[in-house]
Amino acid sequence: MPELSEILAANRGIGYVVAPAGFGKTHLIAEAVSRTDRRQLVLTHTYAGVNQLRRKMRDLKVSSRCFRIDTIASWALRLSLSYPATSRWAIERPTGDDWCGLYRECSALLEFNFVRRILKASYSGLYVDEYQDCSIAQHNLVLKLARDLPCRLLGDPLQGIFDFNEEQLDWGRDIFSAVVSLGQMFTPHRWIRTGSPAIGTWLADVRRNLEAGQPVNLARDLPHGVTFKSADAQSLFRIQANACRYLRCGPDETAIAIHKGSQEYKAKCHVLARNLAGAFSSIEEIEGKALFSFVEKIEDARTNRAKLKGAVAFAKQCMTAVELNLPAATLRGEHTGISQSTRNKKAAEAANAYLAAPSSCNLAHFLSAVKCIDGVRITRADLFNRTMGVLRKHALRPHLTFIQAAEEYQAEFRHKGRPLGRRKLIGTTLLVKGLEFDHAIVLDAACLSKKELYVALTRGARSITIISTADVLHPVD
Repeated sequence: MPELSEILAANRGIGYVVAPAGFGKTHLIAEAVSRTDRRQLVLTHTYAGVNQLRRKMRDLKVSSRCFRIDTIASWALRLSLSYPATSRWAIERPTGDDWCGLYRECSALLEFNFVRRILKASYSGLYVDEYQDCSIAQHNLVLKLARDLPCRLLGDPLQGIFDFNEEQLDWGRDIFSAVVSLGQMFTPHRWIRTGSPAIGTWLADVRRNLEAGQPVNLARDLPHGVTFKSADAQSLFRIQANACRYLRCGPDETAIAIHKGSQEYKAKCHVLARNLAGAFSSIEEIEGKALFSFVEKIEDARTNRAKLKGAVAFAKQCMTAVELNLPAATLRGEHTGISQSTRNKKAAEAANAYLAAPSSCNLAHFLSAVKCIDGVRITRADLFNRTMGVLRKHALRPHLTFIQAAEEYQAEFRHKGRPLGRRKLIGTTLLVKGLEFDHAIVLDAACLSKKELYVALTRGARSITIISTADVLHPVD
């Protein structure tokens, strides 16, 4: 019987594979591409996904001549901008609702015979990864491509947690009843690889329960490596904090604590990180709202004193014990007289330098000096590091405004994907989907939807700690 990768490589129509989390989807795509000698177009949704696919291609020594990997968004944008008169598209940096319009215009462009000839001359097949994250507009674009290219759709409807501002993809209607199944994935490679196969088997059972609308019982039959901690409303935060604080995690291992994906719970991530004094660092949303809020505040400040006060406020947002460790004058945005008794002279001197000449270089020196104070701990390392990246860019390109430097940095950040520099992180389901850690702590399982619960449970390869106010979960869609 042929392997699934052989079936995908030989496919000449349009077909799909449902790929549960941790079952080796990226490996499957790379292995299938390796079985061809003609170039395949591989599309996904994020640049982090692009990087992951490229890394897997390198691991399997797949020739670069055999594939082109891109996001659906950037591929559609590049094609449409190549033929602006025909596509009627000229926006180089789409935002918000522009993207839906782009996909419609790109779909219309694919009706032209000369474009279809170029497509068939460029590629011999198409793979679309993370298909559960497609919008209807993207799905319609893929269907146009599938007229001319053998098409394989890989995804997992149980991980479709993104909420688009347009009509959602319905797997029952748009995939299961309209597209041929090419096969199934049965092996939980993520947990076998880490020596925790029982966790993978348990998660497969949980998946079946969730798909069937059955409850998940946390009070019995948990495998080694899965721990349930019961809490009530009064003890919940304490138990969450202690689960993070006392987690058994090797020096080279990674851990993620996971909250629900709503705005309320994004703020809870930062609160928990601060309570843990930086032992865990909270992840920022990819759009960088807090980053741009700070940049705009500094850009709009009318006096140097206001700029310094904004810098101090930002330091307090990212770190603990800032107010306890800076001189009172610095906290007020004023020049500090330096003497033998001045607290943390280097930070005070850096603040004075920024007050005298509020450049990005001096601001970076001040924030770095605060970070190095004994007793100060970073709680929002993601925000801090991204801000330092903007400051470095602005220092190297001073002809840009601070906001322009931030926009350029953000565009590069999206392209490179999120670098997870810290070993222990706190994030929401929306921010951690697609990522793998050694240990996962599900902070409030009882409030998660069916899809969010599955995403959260499948992040930990070696252990899963589940905190819940109910021992039997009845998640809803």
